[in-house]
Parts: sequence; structure tokens; C-alpha cells
Amino acid sequence: MKHLTTAKLNWFDDGCCDVKFLDIWNDAPRSYHPGQPVDESWHVDSYELELGLDEDGRLFKKAADRLMRYQFYPHDVMSHTSDFGLWNRWAQVGDRIVQRIHLLNLFGKPILDVVTMTEITQVTTEPRCYGFTYVTVDSHVEQGEWSAWLEWRETNELSLIVKAISRPRPEEPARNYSYMRNLQQTAHQRGLVHFKESILS
Repeated sequence: MKHLTTAKLNWFDDGCCDVKFLDIWNDAPRSYHPGQPVDESWHVDSYELELGLDEDGRLFKKAADRLMRYQFYPHDVMSHTSDFGLWNRWAQVGDRIVQRIHLLNLFGKPILDVVTMTEITQVTTEPRCYGFTYVTVDSHVEQGEWSAWLEWRETNELSLIVKAISRPRPEEPARNYSYMRNLQQTAHQRGLVHFKESILS
């Protein structure tokens, strides 16, 4: 089945049928390749969030389960459908994620969304470190990668590290760049706050 070449704008859609994009965009090629050269046109973001002391690993286990199921962003920022979600398991290399990014909300309800896709390219499952990386595919408004991982250190401090490399795809009108960047930075910050609150609740 031929994939769409750009992200899809949706008005007044609750995302109930987003699973279809896993098939429609199944053959969409990656638009970013890990390790490729980047210049000043790319945004590089890095965050480290202390989640607290974890003496017995229970917090690490809870945080790992949420992260590896991509339960990072609050629902009014983004919802998603994924291969791993359909199978009720953790993310694996090759899995794809349909992201429904909420551009405009009214009274807590999404009015305008952009629907995009990413692909998991790396997964880390070590005794004291869990995380994954995804990259954009052609059906995305941006190009780049997003990585998030948990480190349960020997001091028993639990930390979340998030790194992102991104830029708007060349076809995106320059007039949208500032808005896209503001939306992205806000999503990063809200995601960090939401993740910490969710594992400490």
C-alpha cells in the first residue's frame, strides 16, 4: 500500500482510527539516519531530570515500564498508536509509532491535530539502564531523532535523560518554523513534568 508523503492535518478527530496509519505508512522511508552529520540548521536539545532516590529498584521498574510503553507526554499534548501498544508490550527495534500531536485544544478537547510517524531504531535494556531512540519517517513534519533513557546509578539516584535532534522538513513553509519550535519546546518541558508526576503518584 502506497504511503502518504507528508503528515496529515486532522480537524475534530478523536484518533480512534489511527491504527490505519500503521498500514498506510508502513513503507514510508526514514527521513533521518542516526549519526548523520548535522549543522546549524538543526536543533539539538538535551535534558536531565532527577526522579529521586530509589533504594530497592521499585521506582526504576515503574519508570521503565512507563517509558518503554512511551507514556511520556500528557494526553493533551500528544496521543499515540504503536505496534508495541497493539501487542501490549514494550517498544522493540522496528516498531512504528503514529503520533497525534495536538496543535489546538478548546475546553480540553483537541480541535486541530497533525498526525505523524516515527520508527524505533534502538532499544536499551540493561540492569540499570532502560530506554529507546526513534527517528522520523517521511510522513512527519520534521526530521530527526528522539532518545530517552533511565539511569539507576550506583548512588541509587534515578535519572531520566532526553536528547533530541530535529529540524523542519524542507517542504515545510518557513513561516511555520517559529511556531513548530515553540510547540516542540513546550512539549519537551510538559513531557518531563508529566513523566515525573506519573511515576511519583
